[in-house]
Amino acid sequence: MAGQLDSLLKNVAKQVVSQLGDSLDTTIIYTRKLSASYNTSTGAVTSSDTSYTIKVPIEFIRSSEETGFQENTARIFITPDLIGDSQPLLSDEITLTFSGSTRVAKITDVRTLRGGQEYLFRVDVIF
Repeated sequence: MAGQLDSLLKNVAKQVVSQLGDSLDTTIIYTRKLSASYNTSTGAVTSSDTSYTIKVPIEFIRSSEETGFQENTARIFITPDLIGDSQPLLSDEITLTFSGSTRVAKITDVRTLRGGQEYLFRVDVIF
């Protein structure tokens, strides 16, 4: 029974995120930052990042201003299948549109909702 309920919750989360993302038309670029390597002979640093362009629900939860700079916080809901069935990391980046301009956001918190498997990530970002 627990396995069936877990699968049901995962499928429902996937449907809700997909339908809200489509209806709200909120597209983000989720960039999975992979480890970088340093070439000692050339001095070049190379990394091979993986990007996913996905539609997800975004909740803008706070805007504040300190010392003349605006700081915004948003909460993004992502299902594992949208980002290659991997766990979001604080080193990853999210690119989103806010007030008509494209912003690169820093992940500050990841909450994983799970039973026997992960079914939803609540990702807080600051930009």
